[in-house]
Amino acid sequence: MNFRAIVSILFLTSAISAPAFAQQAQPTTPPPGSPAATITIPGNQLPPPDPKFGGVIKDKASESTPWWPPRVVPPKGAPNVLVIMTDDQGFGAPSTFGGIIPTPSMDRIAKAGLRYTNFHSTSLCSPTRAALITGRNHHSVGYGVVGEIATGFPGYDSIIPIEKGTIGTILKANGYATSWFGKDHNTPSYQSSQAGPFDQWPNGMGFDYFYGFVGGDASQWQPNLFRNTTAIYPFQGNPGWNLETAMADEAIQHMKQLKEVAPDKPFFVYYVPGATHAPHHPTPEWVKKISDMHLFDEGWNKVRETIFANQKRLGIMPENAKLTPWPKDLPEWDSLSWDEKKLFIKQADIYGAYLAYADHEIGRVIQAVEDLGELNNTLIIYIGGDNGASAEGMLNGTPNEFTTFNGVPVPVKDQLLWYPFWGSERTFPHFAAGWAWTMDTPFKWVKQVPSHFGGTAQGVVMSWPGHITDVGGIRRQFHHVIDIVPTILEATGISQPDTINGIKQIPIEGVGMTYTWDKANANTASRHTTQYFEMLGNRAIYQDGWVAATTPATLPWELSTKTPPDVITGYNWELYNVQEDPTQFNDLAAKMPDKLKQMKDLFYAEAKKYNVLPLDNSTLARWNTPRPSLTAGRTVFTYSGELIGTPASAAPDILNKSYSITAEVDIPEGGAEGMIVTHGGRFGGYGLFLSKGEFGVGRGKVVFLYNLLDLKRTTWEGPELSAGKHTIAFDFKPDEPGLGKGGTGVLSVDGKEVARNSLEHTIPVTFPEDETFDVGQDTRTGVALVEYRYDTPFKFTGKINKLTFKLEPEPKSQTTGKN
Repeated sequence: MNFRAIVSILFLTSAISAPAFAQQAQPTTPPPGSPAATITIPGNQLPPPDPKFGGVIKDKASESTPWWPPRVVPPKGAPNVLVIMTDDQGFGAPSTFGGIIPTPSMDRIAKAGLRYTNFHSTSLCSPTRAALITGRNHHSVGYGVVGEIATGFPGYDSIIPIEKGTIGTILKANGYATSWFGKDHNTPSYQSSQAGPFDQWPNGMGFDYFYGFVGGDASQWQPNLFRNTTAIYPFQGNPGWNLETAMADEAIQHMKQLKEVAPDKPFFVYYVPGATHAPHHPTPEWVKKISDMHLFDEGWNKVRETIFANQKRLGIMPENAKLTPWPKDLPEWDSLSWDEKKLFIKQADIYGAYLAYADHEIGRVIQAVEDLGELNNTLIIYIGGDNGASAEGMLNGTPNEFTTFNGVPVPVKDQLLWYPFWGSERTFPHFAAGWAWTMDTPFKWVKQVPSHFGGTAQGVVMSWPGHITDVGGIRRQFHHVIDIVPTILEATGISQPDTINGIKQIPIEGVGMTYTWDKANANTASRHTTQYFEMLGNRAIYQDGWVAATTPATLPWELSTKTPPDVITGYNWELYNVQEDPTQFNDLAAKMPDKLKQMKDLFYAEAKKYNVLPLDNSTLARWNTPRPSLTAGRTVFTYSGELIGTPASAAPDILNKSYSITAEVDIPEGGAEGMIVTHGGRFGGYGLFLSKGEFGVGRGKVVFLYNLLDLKRTTWEGPELSAGKHTIAFDFKPDEPGLGKGGTGVLSVDGKEVARNSLEHTIPVTFPEDETFDVGQDTRTGVALVEYRYDTPFKFTGKINKLTFKLEPEPKSQTTGKN
């Protein structure tokens, strides 16, 4: 069979199998085998097999016919795709869905297309993101929880299986330029080091280009930023730099470059900023804009009523919808003190500024698409949050989110010390839980809670000029984040592959949403008829307008290591007809026990199907679960010279155990300064360094500094080191086994004790996850604040001949009882 016949068969197969939205390409104008030849593949096998050589080979080139394999292109008419998703936003936060925070960019897409008011996430960050990029349920792709608390079960190991390929892989193999900007919360923490493997990084999941951070959160002033798999530090020496703006700049330049180099090649841009996950880090200009509007001065109860009224006025909520009651576990605004109100308004102003700022930068990206002349040829999907608004700031909020993750509440009077610079690089802030409940208006509950829509409802807008013609329309069909991939495939005319890299693919579990685009289908029944929800033991099941849901047994704003109730018997169930009661206001469980039993049985059937079992409702205790890592079983670590950017999963773990750090260094004539080793930064961690001094005084002193979550710093100070070789040692022993226990540390120089000090408490669960382990310098933020303050990167000006960590085994008593 000759190549023309092969091409004809391929095009015929593609035309039969592909959906109707994209017109099918005909055999290309350039003749087959020419350098300009292209082909649209059927897409059942990715990557496609190499075509057979279609030319003629004789003994002499002059008598032979050359032939080039055709370049793969998507079906004719396939659009660019821009998928945007913010973080921890809350259904009722943006103006587009009745909120009081201005989001004109989201409004713009809504006015040009459709608003979806019954779209749902998984209730937590990386599970939603895994579901979005694969089109499968989060447990199906290993993300039953966030990767930081992964466990060794198929539904919870934070590894996306190779038989469940991503939308990046599919579109790339079909001729798209694919890129990912922003948050990557889908690389397992234990695979995030310089040693890889990199198959679970964006570049290994089908994205040609990645610019963003790895992990659950990151400072927007000094993020753990990567270009592809290489750490970069563009903020060093660049005051005022912020990732929200830098990320938009990067995406705009990337799209411009693509369209100038390959104008006919469509792009798929996955744009997922860190906003509005903590830390809330807007620029001062946006803080002033929002603060001057006094949006939150009336407090969370009144703001919630205002949002609900807006939702009724805009048609976001139907007339029969009821505002769910304020929970008894959260204080009413009028019960607060003057200091509490002052602090909480500031927290909300910073959050509002962060959302408005992020939406503005998103608007710049959308405008860039228009400036390139591509707006009419671009499907834009803008998802407001990957889960409900976050209550992880605890009852009163916090200037440092890592106090929450270590189970440490910060009193209001102490938080007021950070009030003047809340949202700046001096803070890693999160608002009080009352604001999270408000941002999820009109629903009950918040992030982490999948049983109620406060944890899962996300406002979504979608536009594609000429294809979505009911501009400004509202759609109420039930949909889920797993429906994004099949929607993209329907729009592009690309089929789900049967195999990727020779691996048989499991069918996509979502349902395409393009049937909702026609005005005639505005009120048609949803094609997504059944959907389970589960997170941290809370669970629910949706089917045809009914929801059965457990009552959360633990509070998301009270993270702790306390033993939770039995994951099966410790929960009550509720029942709602959300077709008639869209806010889950009226619990019908007592009136309809048979219906409730039917729904509960359905949940467990779905749970078995999608790797939800075994259920586990532990939270903070799971942070310390043993996982595969480069450090597993190691008690001795040695380094020399410089090593920067090593994540916690590949670094010596000094938490909750005895340890020693020994540095053998060479000091040049005239002395030295700089960081020898550090892990963490401004918001928690430690550092062993030689002091910078002031005006040449006090330079070169040996210092060990322990930063307890930016709440207290303890130092050990030794002498200035003369030129030559020296050995510095720090030894720490806890007073007793257990999480976060205090202990005694001893600093020695050349075998002589020079300082002894005690810690009342140590960090129990985690150092800041956006900071790294660094040898020979300090990236991002410094552990010192006032005393021994230095500017990063604070390179060590001597020579580190050998640096040794020795760790004692973690006492068994503190790991018992973990679920």
